[in-house]
Amino acid sequence: MPRAWAIKLGSAGSCVPFCEEHGIVGIGWQAVSPDILRASDRSVLAEHLVCVCGYSMPRQIGSALGQLTRFARECQIGDFILYYVPQLRHVVICRVIGPAIYRDFGLEDKVDIWHYRKVERVGSPIAILDLYAPVKASLLGPRMSFWEIHNYDAVMQLANGRSPSLMAAPDPEILDAYQRLRALTLKRLESLNEIDWEWLTVDYFKQLGGQIDERKVGGNGAVMDFEVSFEHGMFSELWRVQVKRYQDQKVEWSTINDYLDAIGGARPCFVAAYGFSDEAWEEAEDHDVRLLEASDFILFVLSGNVRDELRRKLRIPSLDILSDADVSLPISM
Repeated sequence: MPRAWAIKLGSAGSCVPFCEEHGIVGIGWQAVSPDILRASDRSVLAEHLVCVCGYSMPRQIGSALGQLTRFARECQIGDFILYYVPQLRHVVICRVIGPAIYRDFGLEDKVDIWHYRKVERVGSPIAILDLYAPVKASLLGPRMSFWEIHNYDAVMQLANGRSPSLMAAPDPEILDAYQRLRALTLKRLESLNEIDWEWLTVDYFKQLGGQIDERKVGGNGAVMDFEVSFEHGMFSELWRVQVKRYQDQKVEWSTINDYLDAIGGARPCFVAAYGFSDEAWEEAEDHDVRLLEASDFILFVLSGNVRDELRRKLRIPSLDILSDADVSLPISM
């Protein structure tokens, strides 16, 4: 059965131009032998990784082993591969048309692409803001080079130019009405004040299963507006969230960077009602900072899961046709 995968083409998409020029996608690991990668069993490949990459921690070995074998062995011709282009804020869908090969061309280009697959584009790029939310969460979340997207049917619909969340209503007139509803919702979201935005973000994270002490939301906190704790079995992950509402102004990277040292070991997330600068998006990718802007909250608002006070201010009817699965955070949980 065909599968769908995601790939990161360099830090902040730095390898995208090279890959698109040559019609490929690829991963690094220059020192890894293509013969061992293609033909040897996992134990031999693991020993090889220790020798040529200097890995010593089981977690390092396991992570590299998994990504390499997925790319070179599990990914098959005909599978879909998606990648995100941060500079253009869009997603490209490709179909694999060739086996894994070790790069022997363009060696004058200093790009960390060595094991590659030939691909062909499928359809037009999709703006990240318009990407089906569960696929967006799978694409932007993991901090890896190559991983599987466990929603093949949705990716196939996207590749065919259809939105999975609107498959029951493909009529152009209905789609146009839906786009106008999105635009209206975005306009109403931008009209909320900063306190409203803090509570909207609280509701958003709670919908995702986050635990939040609402007594500590907002106030005069210098580092964060609130904390979110996510339970993962025996483990807990802490997020620190800062909400900014600069009227008609995007948040710059310098503003975000001022907070990073004080956040400590928690995962940082910044919310901006009017979005972020291009530099902020590029730097956030390198620093593992998660950014959310007004458009990321549209489906959540339409799902009707905001508190009553906000619902009255927004004056937007909830759409019962939207399931909880349509509302997801474009970050790894």
